[in-house]
Amino acid sequence: MGFLEDYGRRRRQRKTAKALLKMVRRIVLYRGDVLTEAQLRRLDGDAARLREEIARRPHPDFQATESAIMELHRTMVGVGGRIYPVSAGTDLVDMVVMAAIVAGGIRSFVFQPFKIPTNSMWPTYHGMTSEVRLPGEPVPDPATRLFNFLQWTSTVVIPAESDGEVFIPLTSYRTPAGVEYAIGSKGSHPNSGLLGTGLFGGRDDTYQLLVGDRLHQVVVPGDFGFEAVLLRTYFPREAALTPRRQDQDRWQAVFERASREGLVVSGPHGPALRTGVRVRKGDPILNFDILTGDFLFVDRISYHFRNPVRGDTFVFQTGGIPGLADGLGRPSQSYYVKRIAGAPGDRIKVDAKGRLHVNGVVATTPEPVALNNRRETKQGYFGFLPSCGGYQYAIPLDREHTVSRGAYFALGDNSSNSFDSRGWGEVPARDVVGPPLIILHPISPRWGLAK
Repeated sequence: MGFLEDYGRRRRQRKTAKALLKMVRRIVLYRGDVLTEAQLRRLDGDAARLREEIARRPHPDFQATESAIMELHRTMVGVGGRIYPVSAGTDLVDMVVMAAIVAGGIRSFVFQPFKIPTNSMWPTYHGMTSEVRLPGEPVPDPATRLFNFLQWTSTVVIPAESDGEVFIPLTSYRTPAGVEYAIGSKGSHPNSGLLGTGLFGGRDDTYQLLVGDRLHQVVVPGDFGFEAVLLRTYFPREAALTPRRQDQDRWQAVFERASREGLVVSGPHGPALRTGVRVRKGDPILNFDILTGDFLFVDRISYHFRNPVRGDTFVFQTGGIPGLADGLGRPSQSYYVKRIAGAPGDRIKVDAKGRLHVNGVVATTPEPVALNNRRETKQGYFGFLPSCGGYQYAIPLDREHTVSRGAYFALGDNSSNSFDSRGWGEVPARDVVGPPLIILHPISPRWGLAK
């Protein structure tokens, strides 16, 4: 191989490596709050190995660098969600939205677009959610489905490929209390985008259902809460319960009943949960809609003229929060949206009834906090939980906590599905970006000025 050919090959390899490392930062920024610690450690470790390889002097080893590139690529495919692999459609949509609404300077200093990634602020703001119908119920008419499509909502109907009872495959694990079960593991893979063109491409998750002795594959968008669909389709009695930990406790009730009634059976595909629903080939076994999360703009101006106050919903950077750093101590690069439960000097606590106390009294404002304190479950407010995990920086609220000077205590309105200051500590005032201003999409009762 000639000198010029070898030089060109190494130059292309280095360019590829730098592009991958840049994309790693983007994955962590947009998906860091939904990835597990193990996934983040593997992503960081593979990225560190690639940086080490391309930094070798006098020049990187080509084969070792190529191996590091491929290993990092495989990890990124596994955790990239809709961020990686990159599709032309994703970049095009970002460009059109930005060009149509704000210029780059306005985005940086006035309004910042923000896509709600999870349901930690439900029902104030929505991540990806579902509307579930019983399998035999009618699907929306064509006009409604067209409107839903324009709202980025899709209808999913899964027909049975064989006769028999519907089973949900499970995984089992041993605990000190005995054998326990969970919904079977999911697969994850890149999708082909809109109509197979690659536009709007991202990642899909694959689950399995068993009808008779035949496995059925169910494909849904990455990060979609498919287990909620199964719960509401096949176990409506438990789905109607209103425990403070919501679906986590509802599934626990399902498995407790399954244990009493012998609903967990063993078969050629492993343990499975009986649903009691029998179908014939061609009958629908699932019937639901997938609704996109809220897209909003963040006001970057207001907090230059006033301080954030208790009760505000606010968006903040996570780089200054040690409890969100990775396993190597490197700062998080994400943006989160939560509610300010306590401003500097406030004394806050969650009591045994799930009520938030501020400075010794039950909080009555703003409205979502008051609804949580009253556990208005019909409106989607299930009360507060005092903790969300035993982490080094955790601040559980079963005891009164005084918010530090120059910091804010952040809680999600959906307390059982929110990783917030209870788990990773307070938000430094310097990292606050601003309050949500407008919910731009979808067109719904929440459209317009943000709460």
